[in-house]
Amino acid sequence: MNVLVNSQKEKYIVWVTENLGEKTGSWYSPYIENLGYLLDKFGLDTGYKQNFFDYQSYSEFKNVYQQMTKQSDEDIEKFVTGKGIPRYPAEFGTRRIQFRQKYAEDQFNRGERSKPDNLGGIPDWGVLLRSYLIFLYYNENPTLIYPKKEKKIANQEGEIDNSINYWVVSPGEHSRLWDEFYTESVIGLGWDYLGDLNNYDSKEAVEREISEHRADGKRPINDTKAVWDFYSEIQIGDIVYAKEGVKKIIARGVVIGEYYFDSGKTEYKHRRKVEWLQVGKWELRQTFAQKTMTSLNPYPDLIQEIEQVINDDIFDLTKAEVNEFRTWLSNQVTDNGETLNDKTVTQKVNALKDIESHFETPIFGETDTEQLKRLKDVVVSDESYRKYKGVSGSSIDYYIRFIESRPTVQENEPYSTDDFLSDVFIERKDLTRLISVLQNKKNLIMKGAPGVGKTYIAKRLAYVMMEEKDETRVQIVQFHQSYSYEDFIEGYRPKAEGDGFELKQGPFVKFARKAARDPEREYFFIIDEINRGNMSKIFGELMMLIETEKRGEQINLLYSNDKFSVPSNLYIIGMMNTADRSLALLDYALRRRFSFVEIKPAFENDTFKSYVDKLNNPEVLIRVIDEIKILNNRIVEELGTGFQIGHSYFVGSAYKVDSINRVKEVVEYEIIPQLFEYWFDDEQKAEDWAERLRGCYDGEK
Repeated sequence: MNVLVNSQKEKYIVWVTENLGEKTGSWYSPYIENLGYLLDKFGLDTGYKQNFFDYQSYSEFKNVYQQMTKQSDEDIEKFVTGKGIPRYPAEFGTRRIQFRQKYAEDQFNRGERSKPDNLGGIPDWGVLLRSYLIFLYYNENPTLIYPKKEKKIANQEGEIDNSINYWVVSPGEHSRLWDEFYTESVIGLGWDYLGDLNNYDSKEAVEREISEHRADGKRPINDTKAVWDFYSEIQIGDIVYAKEGVKKIIARGVVIGEYYFDSGKTEYKHRRKVEWLQVGKWELRQTFAQKTMTSLNPYPDLIQEIEQVINDDIFDLTKAEVNEFRTWLSNQVTDNGETLNDKTVTQKVNALKDIESHFETPIFGETDTEQLKRLKDVVVSDESYRKYKGVSGSSIDYYIRFIESRPTVQENEPYSTDDFLSDVFIERKDLTRLISVLQNKKNLIMKGAPGVGKTYIAKRLAYVMMEEKDETRVQIVQFHQSYSYEDFIEGYRPKAEGDGFELKQGPFVKFARKAARDPEREYFFIIDEINRGNMSKIFGELMMLIETEKRGEQINLLYSNDKFSVPSNLYIIGMMNTADRSLALLDYALRRRFSFVEIKPAFENDTFKSYVDKLNNPEVLIRVIDEIKILNNRIVEELGTGFQIGHSYFVGSAYKVDSINRVKEVVEYEIIPQLFEYWFDDEQKAEDWAERLRGCYDGEK
């Protein structure tokens, strides 16, 4: 290679690395200096210089570029000035794929590639040409600046250029449309009833239209995001992965076309052209959300894993875990509210590696937090271990927090509106109202008398909003009169070894941080007996942050001084027993931050009636329920609606075994004692009602 050509190569590497992506220059340059030779060898094109760095001027190479690609001057101006990446003509598109295929076969034949159909790591022919043409343009016009995007998502194995987006898309349920999408070089999306999305002027307009087509009344947040992202956020040049299930990739492609609506198709009419670069089946360690389309940019470690698995690199599980922990750790804050510095991060990572070696116990990859806590106790109490003694305990604590903060996605049982209505004795219109109130306010208190099924409803309300039974996204706590900020948010607790105290996170902080790490899915924090605790003292400075408008705003926690916020995907559901006379009224500060919905007895609900009729020997139970309804009318007149006897007293598996014996037990040992509590100042009235209820089953065996 002569001096002039070598100098051109070096300048290209420097410029491309700086403007088109880290390591891109050194990756592309060996291909460019042999491109003419390779094209001739593969029978794809002839008559060009073997080393393309021999083309020294923009005008000369532009002619070469157009001869090969057939792109117009207008298209070239667009990508050279950074205004877009036009699609190549179809003929060149086919030859581009052939170039990568033939290069892979050639490497396989020379023993340099494991599979002839693995195209990983081979750059696109068109991208090579385009990068060199852009370089020549700016090399000849040094006063001009290429409009690069500077933001990058960092990880420990290199950098993922954030000037493009990464998406994972499901090609229909169980990837049933994949063959069509692959054959036609497209990706598609449902919600066909929306019609051409170019007719909508805003995301809100799309949401309104989707809402009108949903029978369950739920606000279509995820559906709207998927549709709008597909229409507006996906850009030409973005990477898209086709998925099958939650842990399998079946293709990797690059978006090459704008959105269009294909009215000639029978389904999935929202389309974009995609050049599918790699096709196969790759199992992943991590999992995807069960949604039609998801942006992966917030998850650089997942992008890294996908790229390595697809490109046939050996994916080191432990190394990936270390890198993921290191990235997470670098975003944690110290007591003064500052993020951990590089020295501290490295020290804690090295401490964990040394503990693994010294105690011959794996840490990275361990997901059992109780096992990690036991290991911490062993390490701290072992006087022979000294190397990282000062930071060993805190390092393990950080790793435990890291494990607890990671979202987990698994195949869960689906849960629909119909499932809810068959489980819970609530009318469809009331469910619609519940969902709407919770989605808009984010904080809801369900109040009602004992036995109306508030806790049962709360969990299933979470399920129906998640559309699956995912216990990992639901947490339940119960307030009591001695419950405190230290129990709920954070506080000092005695160490396990009994030597002093240590700061512990409470369940709300742990769960909120877990939700924040998984922003595209809903999380539900359920508080039973919410009015038994002193809400102002329990929530402390967080009372403000749970407001809808304050979600995402940060404050410093009282003891740790850590930065903390309540994410917008966290919903709080409280249950309030209105029949407990010992409870004080909730203060205004709490009331204005929650919506309140009263849950009433469901004796008239058709599903409840059907449930009773299907029991063996339901006649006695029906007589008791009829008497309870009369009793409830009297209770409402004298005590108020919040003191009625609820329907859930008469629900449960025991009724399916022996409904007569079970209803006797419930009346004698649960309902009658409650009546004496209600009429503590008029025991005769309570006794009269007790006898009326007993009369419904006297003589029955």
